[in-house]
Amino acid sequence: MIHSKYKWQMETADNVAMQQVADELKCSLPMAELFARRKVTTAGQLDKFLNPHKYEAYDPFLFAEMDLAVDRIKQAIDAQEQILIYGDYDADGVTSVTVLLKTLRRLGGNVDFYIPNRFSEGYGPNKDAFTQAKDSGVDLLITVDNGISALDVMAHAKEIGLDVIVTDHHEVKETMPEAVAVIHPRHPESNYPFPDLAGVGVAYKLAHALLGEEPADLLDLVAIGTVADLVSLTDENRLFVQKGLRILRENANLGVAALAKLANVKLSEANEETIGFIVAPRLNAVGRLGPADPAADLLLTEDSEEAAFLAEEIDDANKERQAIVAKISEEAIAMIEAEFLGEGHEVLVIGKAGWNPGVVGIVASRLVDRYARPVIVLGIDDVTGIAKGSGRSIDAFHLYQALDANQELLKAFGGHPMAAGMTLDVADVAALRSNLSRLARETLSPDDFVSILRVEEAIPVEMVTIDFIAQLNKLAPFGTDNPKPVFSLKSVHLNGTKRIGADKNHLKTAITSDSGASIDAIGFGTGELVEKISPMAKVDVVGELSINEWNNMRKPQLRIVDLKIGHWQLFDVRGRAEWDRLLQTNGMTDKVFVCFQNGTREKLLATNANLVCTQIQSIDDCIDVAAKDLIFADMPDDVGLLENLVTKTEADRIYLHVEAKNGNAIVSMPSRQHFAQLYAVLKKHQPFPLAQNMSRLCKQFSWTDDQVNFMSRVFFDLNFATMEDGVIRLTEVGEKRNLEDSEVYKARVSQMALEQKLLYSNYNELYDWIEKLMNSKGNSILEETIK
Repeated sequence: MIHSKYKWQMETADNVAMQQVADELKCSLPMAELFARRKVTTAGQLDKFLNPHKYEAYDPFLFAEMDLAVDRIKQAIDAQEQILIYGDYDADGVTSVTVLLKTLRRLGGNVDFYIPNRFSEGYGPNKDAFTQAKDSGVDLLITVDNGISALDVMAHAKEIGLDVIVTDHHEVKETMPEAVAVIHPRHPESNYPFPDLAGVGVAYKLAHALLGEEPADLLDLVAIGTVADLVSLTDENRLFVQKGLRILRENANLGVAALAKLANVKLSEANEETIGFIVAPRLNAVGRLGPADPAADLLLTEDSEEAAFLAEEIDDANKERQAIVAKISEEAIAMIEAEFLGEGHEVLVIGKAGWNPGVVGIVASRLVDRYARPVIVLGIDDVTGIAKGSGRSIDAFHLYQALDANQELLKAFGGHPMAAGMTLDVADVAALRSNLSRLARETLSPDDFVSILRVEEAIPVEMVTIDFIAQLNKLAPFGTDNPKPVFSLKSVHLNGTKRIGADKNHLKTAITSDSGASIDAIGFGTGELVEKISPMAKVDVVGELSINEWNNMRKPQLRIVDLKIGHWQLFDVRGRAEWDRLLQTNGMTDKVFVCFQNGTREKLLATNANLVCTQIQSIDDCIDVAAKDLIFADMPDDVGLLENLVTKTEADRIYLHVEAKNGNAIVSMPSRQHFAQLYAVLKKHQPFPLAQNMSRLCKQFSWTDDQVNFMSRVFFDLNFATMEDGVIRLTEVGEKRNLEDSEVYKARVSQMALEQKLLYSNYNELYDWIEKLMNSKGNSILEETIK
């Protein structure tokens, strides 16, 4: 048994309605369901969804106050006033800066940019920076990707005579900032039809309004910022990203091309994953470790040598960022496991001196995925007593609103329902943790703390073809509100499963149906599951489909997102290599090595002192054994002990090693002739000192000591003979008795059958036996078979 990491939420559809959509869109029923879930149900919607180049963006003057912004900027350009673009340090922020600065330079503006330092200034506008700008001669300041919540800073700007235009997309408060104009898709007086633009999208709309036409050559930057900021990839954002990707493939920004070259990425094949996993993390890395200016300089440069130099600097910063994130993540997990699990910690708020505030958002994302609850991670400055950090949330918990309800504890904050940044005094961290956890307890149900994985539908392996995946790819670019489809493949087998990768952290396998249809699959970061999946397992898998190209061959492939096995599993570890690997396991309470024979436990612990071993010699010993993994290390004398453990423990996984006392050689059963021969010897030479004659007996009849001792015990059990002080004497036989009447004889028969079963049966035979045993309510299947 393997439990899934996520709660799989399968989408449902009305078949009649979906058939109507299929007829309208002239596509297959599965594709119709995919389109319908993305609110594409008519031919016109489908055309716009698939062919953005045929459609124009919305009129930028539908924004409230856009005319005021355009008039003031053109006035500044005409008068050669000094204009400053005030940006943000993430990928959305630096692309916003680049789009607007390039536009203003085209118009002849006297313009420069300023990005606040994450560590010394924090997120968004600040009074000192505005004052410095005014003192240096700036007449007009334009914020991009920030400013909507900085009410006091905007009031300060008005006091010092600095004109400000705010362009932003973050959460709008009831009170709008005092500014020349506020350009925001959710402005209360706006008629703009699409509210979910990224910061770079808003900057692009302002550029459009200033130029009188779209600066379409800048859409690669818009695509980067839009994908990086995880905004909804629907409607206008989808158009921007589709068009932007085309530019990225054909004529990318010089700096982006240099960055991609250094990362060994072909921009000619770029898609949204190229942005999300290659370009955006590198642009973000600079601002996470220090000033973000190099990222903006990279996107603004028109010099190839400078682009190469800056790209190398940024790539190095990304490598450093990765190392820092790994270290903080390890420390954060240890802290949570030791202090912050259980009631009272429904929202995890953790912090430590020395943690880099620039990367804690990435750490928070990892922790949300691990613990399925909102997480805030803070870097603490012991000198100032200030904590700065980032939070990530779950679907059911609106993080921005929760912080807004606790704003008296915060020096500054901003963000979205699912992500936010904040600054507060260290002394207030405990109160924030308590308040947020109490709010979560009052508003969320236990189901809200289970990570949900939305699955489109269950499909057979036979449906997964190159053509089917090509149809799916028409839904791209994928992202928020248009997720890459995740499909379920039920009751399949995994064949040839193995670990791959430099650290053997990944899983590679072939998913096979009962009919024999098969597709390749890979599970990143799931290498530990290889040893937990048995050959007979019926596995339910969910994942994303793609086309893998290798050596000019194109094959369907599934990227495994999650899997589960709903039944117990058997693992055959009778082989030396498999057993040795199992002995390397660390001591864990869910793995219990069961020892029946004296000495086995000590032998195992001498091999690995961390193993959890239990000695079983009676039914009473079976009572307290609880394990997900039950590992039989040797052969029981009484099959009932093994049966009790199997039926009562109900382990998820059973491992059979069952090494016999005699080195895995089945003990032979003396024949009736052998019994007759021994009886004749005893009768002729009684009283018979056994020890003195053992060697001669064995040599004469080619017996072993074990055979002689066994036959003697059978005679004693049947009252044919007695032994005292090592001397055997025959007794008067009152009635004829069969060998099978002896309990000793029957025990040997049973033991031989057990050894035959456990040592020499093939995997399928062992599985069938234990499967029947598990369904037998404890009755002995082996003994019934013997009878």
